[in-house]
Amino acid sequence: MPTKNIPAIGEVFKGYVPAERQIAHITVGSDTGNDVVVGDIGTYTLVNVDQPIVVFGMWTQTETAWTTSVTITLGDSDTAARYFDDTTINPAATGAVLIASTGLTVPYVYAGAKALLATVAGATLAAGLTHVYLDYAIRAD
Repeated sequence: MPTKNIPAIGEVFKGYVPAERQIAHITVGSDTGNDVVVGDIGTYTLVNVDQPIVVFGMWTQTETAWTTSVTITLGDSDTAARYFDDTTINPAATGAVLIASTGLTVPYVYAGAKALLATVAGATLAAGLTHVYLDYAIRAD
């Protein structure tokens, strides 16, 4: 692997491909047009991670309030609330402001394949829409 250098003044730095930071936007809700369609209580895959990545952060914003008594956590198969616990997301209320993850000190490194998950509990939902934003980079080494 070649030596990596910090760019000099005036040089443009676009990251060491493929380790550029990226933002994934995932819609989660009851409508069939969402990326992740939720209806019943259960665990739903937000993102399949099939290679090593670094997660720099995760944010959510609830656009449409979820059915009363529905709870949501965002994490992975190791820790269901690794990024968000239910009280942080507060799915029963809407908000214009993005809420940052609190369940873990980020950055967090996934060394191999892992699925990032949403766990829905409490009640079967009839309504709800949450936007999830994942700030990540594919590990180049």
